[in-house]
Amino acid sequence: MTSGVLSKIVWISSLAALVAGVWQTVPSAYAQTADGPRFEVASVKLSKDTAPGRDVSITPGRFRGKDLALQWLILTAYRINSKFLSGNLPSWTIGERYDIDARTTGPANEEQVLTALRELLKERFQLQEHRATKDEPVYFLTVAEGGIKMPTGSCVPVKKDLPNECYSQTNEELITTVDWRGVRMSDPEGVAYRTLAGHFSGINNRVIIDKTGLTGTYDVHLQWEKDPPPTAPGEAAAQTTPAGPHAPSLFDAMEKQLGLRLESGRGPVEYLVVDRVEKPLQN
Repeated sequence: MTSGVLSKIVWISSLAALVAGVWQTVPSAYAQTADGPRFEVASVKLSKDTAPGRDVSITPGRFRGKDLALQWLILTAYRINSKFLSGNLPSWTIGERYDIDARTTGPANEEQVLTALRELLKERFQLQEHRATKDEPVYFLTVAEGGIKMPTGSCVPVKKDLPNECYSQTNEELITTVDWRGVRMSDPEGVAYRTLAGHFSGINNRVIIDKTGLTGTYDVHLQWEKDPPPTAPGEAAAQTTPAGPHAPSLFDAMEKQLGLRLESGRGPVEYLVVDRVEKPLQN
């Protein structure tokens, strides 16, 4: 996640310092935009870790990312799945990794921090992008015959400006159990992955489009069984049916446990297309 989740610089005077991996301070005059805060202080430097180990922390007024490739930074800033990122993405955008520590002038919520992160990517990496929509196979989330089986519910996170804390997931062999309090089916103005449709988008590489018409928040208890991993060529399957407890497929579980259906269809899928990007250091 973070979407999540997404500082103006005098480039000529800061290039040498950036090469040395020194912390960069953004002039306070550039700390505010028409859409929200920018980072007042921001460090962008190549990671020295020898092994990849992505880590993101978003707290009020601050973004910290460790060992992040630019593509991961874009996914976080724009809160999208990697499937929906395309365009001009040179190999270094996934091969080189960066450590980032950036702060706004004052307290800022997660959405404002990610807005500042998007501006930072445009300033430091010269990121230029646009949105494009394609008609593709999707799943439509609908109410099953007999109606919903989810109780209404709510969740008030303890930390107001941080992600919803009312979600938990456990995995036991092939069985996954999700408990989620106060979740919406979808929220066009919110964070997609914090809704049921957004969270499960990506199944069979398809987006889920909410057609339930449900606008409230619900408590979800969902348990399903994933397909076993494919057998490698030349290897015999150790067991056709794994031993232990069993659960329905995700599609059946949604209908039986939640009163929801996933129906195949075609619909609009939005992509983030990168038009231009450059390394933060230019020699």
